[in-house]
Amino acid sequence: MKQHELMELIGLATTDVKMVNFFEQHQLGKLPKRITPNQNTKSLIFKPLNISFWFKYDITNNRFQPPITPKNDDYKFVAYLSSIMFTHVDDSVKKPDPKDKAFWDVIPSPLHSGEEIAKLMGPPTYEIDSLTIYEKIIEEDKVLKVFYNREKKNTLTTSCQVSIVEQSEILSRVFFDSKYNHESMVFLRNSFAIIIKWLYDNHYLMLDQQIYQRKLANNTDDVLTFIHQELNSHLWSNQLTNETYLGSFLYTISSNRNTYDANGDKVYFYIQDIILDCLGKREEFEKVYEENFNQVDHYLDAIVFDRELYRKVIDQLTIKFKQFKALKSEKN
Repeated sequence: MKQHELMELIGLATTDVKMVNFFEQHQLGKLPKRITPNQNTKSLIFKPLNISFWFKYDITNNRFQPPITPKNDDYKFVAYLSSIMFTHVDDSVKKPDPKDKAFWDVIPSPLHSGEEIAKLMGPPTYEIDSLTIYEKIIEEDKVLKVFYNREKKNTLTTSCQVSIVEQSEILSRVFFDSKYNHESMVFLRNSFAIIIKWLYDNHYLMLDQQIYQRKLANNTDDVLTFIHQELNSHLWSNQLTNETYLGSFLYTISSNRNTYDANGDKVYFYIQDIILDCLGKREEFEKVYEENFNQVDHYLDAIVFDRELYRKVIDQLTIKFKQFKALKSEKN
């Protein structure tokens, strides 16, 4: 077994003939045929060579989107080999990796080849305290990573993996699919649609100018159609421009995270709070939350997202983003 042979398997479905034959030939274990949302990922560890295989169905790479359900049941999805840990347990002098030198035909075994790794992979992509990480893109959507870590008593450990290149997911396709209506999903869908409209209005999306010239109305149905047609029904980090702190701001407003200013006072950025403030209903909502919690989702889902609310929220998002960047700049 060679390293390049394993790397060729990345991205294949577990039912692919090449994958099945390879696992049978080397007696690596039983491949998972399907993965459910409750499982999310599955792994298979081949202890004799200290290698682990990791399988996913929902991979944030457009080549694997949307996830496939052979029976259209939205429950059992096609599984893909998303990553391989060439050193499942970190390699070290005390716990040496069992693979022989012949296995390493793409890069040498990292533990005793630090200088050669640096030449092959270029400068580290991440270096802080005791951890150093090298990354190298292999083909179009595979990335090879090598990790060096200086532990206590200056003990050096290394690990190596190859995986599908994935993007950071900011807003999942689940939020924009009408078949998901449980809990406050309707409110979240409407809220996140406004965020997308704000990104569009400010040209923060990586889109052709022709798309921006079409103009997009302050209307949820129109925005959802735009999301499906132009954004592949999701928002990932590679769909954003390089505007400073934009990604961090979006993560913050789309989840109820605590943010504090230099004086230690809490600052509100959560999209739900922004919308309720624009409606003048924050206090009313808090009363429902305290006195009749079971009605919270119904209360939020009943909010009408008309053009006026769109206008107010979009204006507030611009103000909030300026405030957010100022806070970040103060901390840095």
